[in-house]
Amino acid sequence: MLRALILKEWLTSLLELRFVVCAALCVILGIVSVVVLRADLEARRAEFSQNQSLYKDQAQEYGSFRQLERQGVRVDRPPQSFQVLFYGVEKTLDRTAVVSDDFLPGFEGDLNTNPAVLLFPVADLLFVVAVVLSLLAFFISYDTVAGERESGTLMLLMSYSVPRDLIIAAKWIGGYLSLALPFLISLLVGALIISLSADVPFTTTDWEAFLIAGGVSLLLLAVMFSIGLLVSVRARSSTTSILSLLALWVLLALVVPNLGPYVAELVSPVPDVGQVEREIALRSKQIADTYQADWGSIRARMRGLSREERAAFFTEIRAQREEMQQEINKVTADVVRDFESRLARQTDVARVLTRVSPVASFVYANTDIGATGVRHEERLINHLRTYQREFVRYVSEQTQGQGGFGWDGGGGGGGDEYSIDELPAFAYRNDDLGSRIDARIVDVLLLVLFSVAFFMAAFVSFLRSDIN
Repeated sequence: MLRALILKEWLTSLLELRFVVCAALCVILGIVSVVVLRADLEARRAEFSQNQSLYKDQAQEYGSFRQLERQGVRVDRPPQSFQVLFYGVEKTLDRTAVVSDDFLPGFEGDLNTNPAVLLFPVADLLFVVAVVLSLLAFFISYDTVAGERESGTLMLLMSYSVPRDLIIAAKWIGGYLSLALPFLISLLVGALIISLSADVPFTTTDWEAFLIAGGVSLLLLAVMFSIGLLVSVRARSSTTSILSLLALWVLLALVVPNLGPYVAELVSPVPDVGQVEREIALRSKQIADTYQADWGSIRARMRGLSREERAAFFTEIRAQREEMQQEINKVTADVVRDFESRLARQTDVARVLTRVSPVASFVYANTDIGATGVRHEERLINHLRTYQREFVRYVSEQTQGQGGFGWDGGGGGGGDEYSIDELPAFAYRNDDLGSRIDARIVDVLLLVLFSVAFFMAAFVSFLRSDIN
């Protein structure tokens, strides 16, 4: 009997015009998003490869290691393959960083990128599931019980002594299967497009993440359909049900995810970037003034010194300059790390507040599983700073024993001896999939909890509800 009821609910949903139209739009949008973002990834990978050579040529033109130390070397944000599905933080225009011995590096804006791209939401698979399919879940479920109660179909079905538990279970299973169908079609076609494209280098780990992300997406659809079923059971009419669900959709998909970060700013405030920069500049100036006070009469002290004494003198001054720079870097690191620590706390607060919405938990889980989320951004910055230490170590090794304070005429490793063939290259590697899943297991479990809780609420409500 349960099988017949499920088949009846499934076919009823599939044959409705609203389902056909909405499902077709979802499939088309899902396919188009993968095609468009695949082309975007190809362009970014080509630009990244081209810039790697360009930046190295620019560094080679400096002519000396002292100049390289001052000017630094530019590196680009490596494009992530999973952006063809979940764009996440890859949408940012901050794609280039300058790595030198001064300050902590960070990615900055790309002036060659059209800022108009930020004006519109990216229609990636994240958008399709979180916005379009979640709304479709409500469109399918809003009259599952309320509509049949109004038309009298439910009372007729109950007259055959069909157990209520089988009816509500069949409605959930049949309706959910019809909702999952367009998503699975989009997922399969997207996988086919990715597998046939040589410019989207999906590894075995990426495909595993793809399957897990698909499972998490199905969990969100289960949550949204369960909410729709619950409202349909509790509402006395289809009109009341659809209006209530539209209000809930706006709240869960739009209001809560966007309002949470602003509330977090009030609960856990963070100083603005300008204030941080002013504090760094002030404390750096205080350190520099302390050292430069001893250097005011350097040129006068150089007169009458022998060549050996001048060399010893410059060695001492260079050591003091390096010591000064180390103190400035330490102060900068302390200020920036304090800022980042407070920003991380604010991010955690925002994540906790927005998790009342299953859509937010879905976004957190799938972007981090696909390495396009906040966790990826934090790891990328940490790798960038690790590379800065490698860069400083390399330059220091090349300039040992060379003049270069600027007053002795020494170029600091210039001329024919200047070569950066052995300069370390910036390389970023995503962490393993297990670590990504562990980091977002709370969000996955929340989706499971939401799904079970709302289904059980709908189940119990239907068992106790008045059919008339």
